[in-house]
Amino acid sequence: MTPHSLAFYMDVVASGTVLGANPTDSPDRVTAILGSDFAENSLDDHSMWRDYGMAEFFWIRETPDHPWEGHHFTLQVHRLSFWGGSIVNRAIRDRYGRFDRHLRFDKLERLLGKHGVPLEDAPDVNAPTFTRRWQPASQVSVMVFRAHEEWRQRRRGDDRIGDVYTIQSSVSAEGVARDRERYGRQDSRELSGRSSSEP
Repeated sequence: MTPHSLAFYMDVVASGTVLGANPTDSPDRVTAILGSDFAENSLDDHSMWRDYGMAEFFWIRETPDHPWEGHHFTLQVHRLSFWGGSIVNRAIRDRYGRFDRHLRFDKLERLLGKHGVPLEDAPDVNAPTFTRRWQPASQVSVMVFRAHEEWRQRRRGDDRIGDVYTIQSSVSAEGVARDRERYGRQDSRELSGRSSSEP
């Protein structure tokens, strides 16, 4: 992982933004920051998302007559393992440089801690395949891949145990509290220890 791309992930987790684009920003505002190279998707008149490569921004509205309201963004970090850095939006690459195919969670967490940006456990319905961590001030969650299904054969582009899978904002304190009540505390084993045998 290059220092520049690590700086990008650290900036997102610390600030809760992508190059300054907030999860609550309008579609026009996000496009002004990330550019017009995106794929637009919608399941109905009330929801829409734009895929900027690794970054996806999501909006909702009450009716077609209402303006779009920003709901959240997700960095689909796992896409790097198959596509490489070419999947990263041009505006992000112009600012941060080259991106590696894997983002190791232990390295990201260590660097965030050194900069005073701690991550807390945030239980999730996807355990034990994934572990989720959460940054309270920025309301950003980090989903970490931690177990392959036994039935599935490994393929090119598969994530490695200990890789960051997604980074998402905003994840509210109320939502994390509900998940803690529903799913309990997560296993606190070090992800780096689980990943030592991975290629």
